[in-house]
Amino acid sequence: MKRILSLFLIIVMVFSLAACGQSGGTPASEPAADSSAEVQTAPQEPSGRTEGENILVAYFSWADNAVLADDVDAVTSPSVVPPGNVQQLAGWVQDETGGDLFAIRVTDPYPSDWDACLERANEERGDDARPALAENVENLEEYDTVFLGYPNWWYGVPMALLTFLEENDLSGKQVYLFCSHGTGGLARSVEIITEAAPDAVISDNIFDCSEEEAASSEAAIRAWVNELGYSRPAAQDAAAPAAARQISVQFGGSTAVYELNDGSAADALYAMLPLTVQVEDYGTNEKIFYPDAALDTSAAPLAQAGAGTLAYYEPWGDVVFFYGDYNENPGLFELGQVVSGGERIGEMSGTVTLQAVQA
Repeated sequence: MKRILSLFLIIVMVFSLAACGQSGGTPASEPAADSSAEVQTAPQEPSGRTEGENILVAYFSWADNAVLADDVDAVTSPSVVPPGNVQQLAGWVQDETGGDLFAIRVTDPYPSDWDACLERANEERGDDARPALAENVENLEEYDTVFLGYPNWWYGVPMALLTFLEENDLSGKQVYLFCSHGTGGLARSVEIITEAAPDAVISDNIFDCSEEEAASSEAAIRAWVNELGYSRPAAQDAAAPAAARQISVQFGGSTAVYELNDGSAADALYAMLPLTVQVEDYGTNEKIFYPDAALDTSAAPLAQAGAGTLAYYEPWGDVVFFYGDYNENPGLFELGQVVSGGERIGEMSGTVTLQAVQA
C-alpha cells in the first residue's frame, strides 16, 4: 500500500511541474520575444574607415564660385576671398581623411559682393533653379564614402548643391555633412539634402560652425573626422615626408630654381619634365606658357603668395611665372615657389627649358 501511495505522489508532482512550465515565463531554449526584437532593430552605427575604402570630399564654396572684383571688400565679404569658409573646412577634411577633393563649381560665377550674391541666390531659390555645373565627379561609383560641405544660403543650401545631388547619384553611399553658417544655423539644409538624395545613407553626426569661427575650426573638424573613424591610419601619418622636389628653369644663360609643393597640379607638371617651351609676356608681373595637357587641380592649393610664385591658371590652361605681386583668384593654383634666381625671372623670354633637379 505504501508503494502504491508513493507512486501516486510521484505522478502528481511530475504533472504539477509540467503545468508550471507551461503557464509562466519563456522556455529557456528560446530567446524572449522582446529580446529578439531588440537584436533585429538596434540601429547600426557606422564603423568608420574600412580597408580599401575610397573617400570623396565634395564641397560648394562661394570662394570657388566667384570672380573677385578689384574692389571686393574683404571685411563685408570675407568668405569670398580664398580660402573661403567651406573651402578651408573641406581642405582640412581632405587632409585628415586622405580622400579626393572635388569643388562644386557653376558655369556662371556669382558676384563677389555679398548683397548681390544673396540677391541672385534668393532668385534661384524662388525659381527652384538648378544652376549648371562646370564638371561632375568622374568614376563616382568608385567612392564608398562622401563628405559633403556647403554654406547655409537663405536657410537652406545653394541651389547648385541640388544640381550636384541630382547629377551625381549617391545612392547607398555613406554621407557626412559639414556646414558653415550665419545666425540661421543648419536651418532646413539637412532636410533639403535628405530629400534630394533619399537613397544615400546620411549620418546625423554633422559638423557645423559659424562663419566667424570657420577659420579657427581646424582642430574641431579634424577631431570630428577622427571621431567618425575616418582619419588616416597612424602608420600613414607617421611616414617620413617625401623629399622636396625642385625644378630648374633655364633661359638666356640664366637659371631659376623652384621648389614644387605636393599638390596634384605640381605632380602633373613634374611628370611632364623635361619641357622646352616658348614663354610669353602677360601684363607687367608674369611670364606664361601653355603645357600640352591640362594639369590636375583636384588636390592643388590656391596661389596666395607674391612675387616668385609658380602657378597654374586653370581657366586658360597656362603656367605662370610671377615676378611681381598679383591678385588671388579661385582659378589660380600654386605649383611652387622660387628658391634661387628669382631676380632674373622678369628677363625671361623666348625658349625656356624646364627639367627636374636631381638630388
